[in-house]
Amino acid sequence: MKTKLIISMLVLLLQPLFVEALHLYSGYISYTVDAQNPRQFNFVLTLYTDMRSSADDPVVSVQMGDGNTLDISNRKVTRYSQLYDRETFTWSYIYSSPGNYTVSWSGINRNSGVINSPEDVETQSMYIYTKVKVEALTENKNGVKLAGIPILEAYTGEPMTYNLLAYDADGDRLTYDLVPPKHKTQEGVVSYLPGYQFPQGLRVDKFGELQWDNPSIKGPYIVALLVTEWRGDKVLGSMVVDMTLNVTERSRQPELTLLNRDRLNLSQNDGSVLARPNQPLKLEYLLRNSPDHDLPLSARQYGELDTLNLPNTTLAVRDTTEGLAVTLTFTPTSELQRQEPYLIGVRGRAGEISFGEVSSSYLEFDWGFTYVYVGEQLPTAAEDELTKAGFTLYPNPATNRFVIEAPEMPAMHLQLYNATGKAVGSLTLKPGKNTINKSPKMSSGLYFYTISSRQKPIGSGRLVVH
Repeated sequence: MKTKLIISMLVLLLQPLFVEALHLYSGYISYTVDAQNPRQFNFVLTLYTDMRSSADDPVVSVQMGDGNTLDISNRKVTRYSQLYDRETFTWSYIYSSPGNYTVSWSGINRNSGVINSPEDVETQSMYIYTKVKVEALTENKNGVKLAGIPILEAYTGEPMTYNLLAYDADGDRLTYDLVPPKHKTQEGVVSYLPGYQFPQGLRVDKFGELQWDNPSIKGPYIVALLVTEWRGDKVLGSMVVDMTLNVTERSRQPELTLLNRDRLNLSQNDGSVLARPNQPLKLEYLLRNSPDHDLPLSARQYGELDTLNLPNTTLAVRDTTEGLAVTLTFTPTSELQRQEPYLIGVRGRAGEISFGEVSSSYLEFDWGFTYVYVGEQLPTAAEDELTKAGFTLYPNPATNRFVIEAPEMPAMHLQLYNATGKAVGSLTLKPGKNTINKSPKMSSGLYFYTISSRQKPIGSGRLVVH
């Protein structure tokens, strides 16, 4: 009896420590570059934490990659959901010289019981890092940012799709890769998490959409997503988002459905949507409560469009007998035409319920994601062929000049056409960087181009001129 009593007392005494261990769920570091000083970077460390935890980190120590470590206390805490807080730490830093630097933060502890790591990750640190390129002169004013939220759930027996809605305010191209998460040992050595395994079947597509066809084993998984920023074939920087993906059974979560998908101009290749300039695009959703529940419903838009206030977008909601009708209307201008799609997220939310009714990872949301190209037509397979062959055109849209970076191929030739199909220019391309000045005869609008090698077409693409 005494032994049982001592054990019970220890559990009670240590319970706050167990709760504290369930503290960190996800995080990343983003940045912008000062408009006047290209060596001054403005950073934000974003963490999502369990609001029920007794752990508190009012000061974080950040390594700047040049041998210096800063203690950051400029913290803001906001509530994201019923169970999670969003914490942001902001600071500025001036690098003494150009170079490539890794900005990082390491914190403890992760959540316990992780399925895809045999180690006790509860005692392992979460290591978050972002790579920046400092140059004497740079046009890269913005690094990767997230308009979405790195807190996500998958449900057993249901395919999962989720998008962090990454964007680059400079319009640079982004690529996505799943990578093993890292941690820092007590000796200060950074390495991959011991024994880590990628969740079987989880993948990421070219839009940054995480896809999992058949999540079956319940519990928390650790996932790290590398987002790399490109201009032409040059890497400008990268950001790793370390996050927890919880697999559970669907219980009281609402359900958001896109109703007018069949009436949209969809790509047969990747499901993206075409929005023509100056014509409204409507996305019509229905948000419903889970069966046997009548919680208040609400909806919100997320994405680059509303974050940067690019076009006029409206989100209208109205009550129906089936749930909440949600309509997002987006009317793009011709200035929004570009090669990359705009990622749009709509989040439906059901009102809060008592803590006694929710699981330890409960999220009261459901999401819908749409990837919108602005232009007169969707990207073609011919454009994909140019990319595969190693050709890159930027910036697009272009103003005074544009650049085509070409691979090692013989007798390369560019032919340019206006929107009516009339040839308006041609150029012989050489391997490497080809800078092309806008002709005075080229008015603003949409142009098409074809690239060939030894008179054999390789592919075609679109160029928007402002």
